[in-house]
Amino acid sequence: MTYPIEFKNVSFSYTGSQSLALSDINLTIAPGEIVLITGPAGSGKTTLCSCINGLIPHFHEGQLSGDVTIGPFNTRKARVGGLASLVGMVFQDPESQLVTNSVLDEVAFGPENLGIAREEINQRIQSALEATRLTGYEEREPHNLSGGEQQACVIAATYAMHPEIYVMDEPLANLDPAGRAYILNLVVQVARQRGKTLVIVEHALEETLPLVERIIIMDEGRIVRDGPTQEVLAQGDIPHVFKRPDVMRLANLYQLPEMPLTPGQFHQALRQKYSLHSLSNKTFQNGHVHDGEAVIEFKNVSFSYTQEKETLHDVNLNIKSGEMVAILGRNGSGKTTLVRHIIGLQQPSQGSVHVIGKDVAVTPTHILARDVGFCFQNPNHQIVSFTVKDEMTFGLKTHNVDPSEFDSRIREALEIVDLSDKIDWEVFDLGKGQKQRLALASVLTLKPKILVIDEPTTGQDPEMIDEIFAIIKRLNEMGTTILLITHRIDYAALFTKRAVVLQYGRISYDGPIRKLLLDHELMRSNSLDLPELTKLAVELSDLGVPGWAVGYDEMKSYLDQIVEVQHGN
Repeated sequence: MTYPIEFKNVSFSYTGSQSLALSDINLTIAPGEIVLITGPAGSGKTTLCSCINGLIPHFHEGQLSGDVTIGPFNTRKARVGGLASLVGMVFQDPESQLVTNSVLDEVAFGPENLGIAREEINQRIQSALEATRLTGYEEREPHNLSGGEQQACVIAATYAMHPEIYVMDEPLANLDPAGRAYILNLVVQVARQRGKTLVIVEHALEETLPLVERIIIMDEGRIVRDGPTQEVLAQGDIPHVFKRPDVMRLANLYQLPEMPLTPGQFHQALRQKYSLHSLSNKTFQNGHVHDGEAVIEFKNVSFSYTQEKETLHDVNLNIKSGEMVAILGRNGSGKTTLVRHIIGLQQPSQGSVHVIGKDVAVTPTHILARDVGFCFQNPNHQIVSFTVKDEMTFGLKTHNVDPSEFDSRIREALEIVDLSDKIDWEVFDLGKGQKQRLALASVLTLKPKILVIDEPTTGQDPEMIDEIFAIIKRLNEMGTTILLITHRIDYAALFTKRAVVLQYGRISYDGPIRKLLLDHELMRSNSLDLPELTKLAVELSDLGVPGWAVGYDEMKSYLDQIVEVQHGN
């Protein structure tokens, strides 16, 4: 059967909100289409997806006008459980979708509820686990998995249901770079092979654009652009709404024909259009080596959650005062476990961890928290209040800060993360990206000497990511020591000088991050992928472009020399 998705004059506002989350949406998605929905955080993308699977109007309270139909079914009348057999949904926050006590049961849950025969269920489970790199995880408890592994588990559960329509709300957000490419190619391949519809909500445009047929751009609850991929891209950027990847913006600058979607396509088009000139060889520079005192010291640290498997093994690591260090590695490599030792949330099974001279094994967490701010990957794990103001006040009260300082500290922290106008909001009304910035702001009120940030880009649109990293850079320049767990290798290379790579709980690399970019085998073995502009630099390496180039301005300067033309922007 075929199930087109149709929105007819659809508007929706959440209960208690004065603004429309969706405004007069008219949209048809034909069976078998592969569609990208993008736009800034808060533009209505997730709300639109919730209309497709019936969560609106049956679960999320609010005022809905117009009609949403999935084939012959009007979502106002169809039950959510019934629509679940047609629409497989992967939510932005995978943890909210996990319902069982093992990965095996999680993947089996959907097909069992659809009444699929046991033999067929077993085949689907095996296929789904293999497809999502979770074979061997069958007995693991989903809530104890890393964020990326949880994302893969939810995708596996959806994969096993064989729905007619796949709706994926930021399915790549928590995955390592190699996992992002793998999973994205998988879901597109499955949709095409099964002839099913695929709707992807994503900010990760570099990976997504080459694979989709149509782009829908949303802003403030409205569709502001909709069309075939090449046509939408040819219309250019929309300030504060839509920014094409750097490779495409450079293609525009150099007037390359037919918008290239990949570094390889850019390279080919550039050579066809221009007679290129070689640069003088560029030598790699290690950059500044920090000479401050060590404020974090791991000595022969091993740690196990269970007796069967070590999560960390014989880790030796020193972080010096004022450093900003990127912690990298594939999902499940031990990154979060490592940094949780810094604030005493985990204790070494062997070895020792010292933070500003304090042994974490004998120092209470609330004492360590005076010097160490910790932002979790999932902000819901640390937000404890109902309103933004109460959340900002909570830590100050807990740490006995003088109440006369509350207002100034709160105002300063909210200004840093651009949430000043949200001080009276309820936390429930914030998007995941806004919650992440709130969690950061509440930590900043305590003025920590060390800041640990676990995946700051999750749920953030490109403009927000730029803002977040500008905040992190400013804090580091003010003297804060920063440990940054991220899968965004491009931002890590632009903002940090040192990288620590974990592989199965061991340190596989500790050194200059741009030197890491030159070791392609080490990157591959750790499920790390080169940034798009670095891939372009590799394509142009025969002309002397250094293989560690990563930034837009950096690449533009090399291209200007190679093609010997001048541009006004």
